[in-house]
Amino acid sequence: PAQDQNAPGLGEVVVTANRLNARYAQQDRPVVGLRRQADSVVLPVAFASDSRDEATRKREIHEMLLAALGRATAAGVELVTGSFELVPVTKATYQDLPLFPAGRVDTSQAVVMAKVKLAGSAAAAEQRLDTFIKALPRTGRGSIDRSGVPTLTIVNPDQYRDAIVKLVADNARHYAAMFGPDYAVQVAGVDAQVFWSQVSGTEVFLYVPYRYTIVPK
Repeated sequence: PAQDQNAPGLGEVVVTANRLNARYAQQDRPVVGLRRQADSVVLPVAFASDSRDEATRKREIHEMLLAALGRATAAGVELVTGSFELVPVTKATYQDLPLFPAGRVDTSQAVVMAKVKLAGSAAAAEQRLDTFIKALPRTGRGSIDRSGVPTLTIVNPDQYRDAIVKLVADNARHYAAMFGPDYAVQVAGVDAQVFWSQVSGTEVFLYVPYRYTIVPK
């Protein structure tokens, strides 16, 4: 349901999981949009165990997850899950996380994302996450390792619709005026959903797939 493109009121979303499945610095987005700093950085983390007994693996993973949750707030970190819209992992839900094989049939892992607010550079945020992960206690034959690269997030991208449409309107009026008072502009697409993509190490570009045409009055 979180990936339903008709669903309003998105929460915090992963930037690379945008509605157009766009690549970093894509070339097919419109010229006009809103460029702003992302809200947070997330880093995938694998909580794994290679204990031979399945029940032991599960217990070790859950103990490490619980310990991570206990340390997260003080470290300014939040554990979240989701491939599109992010959902907090809590002490009431961590045992519901799915466990998957971690390379062999007698290994198990749960993958979550550690999240920190983006207050400076992306490198600084990544360092905070690495420091948090390395300091977590391991249980038995358990391991905790980053399992991917950092990704930006944006909170409720639809909240920026009015600002984006205003930028489009200003741009359209500007170019229509160049053709003189006998010309007007026809705009389409501003009622579409807000899309987004990453444009730098810390910034996202929010836009609607508008099109406008300058026509005689």
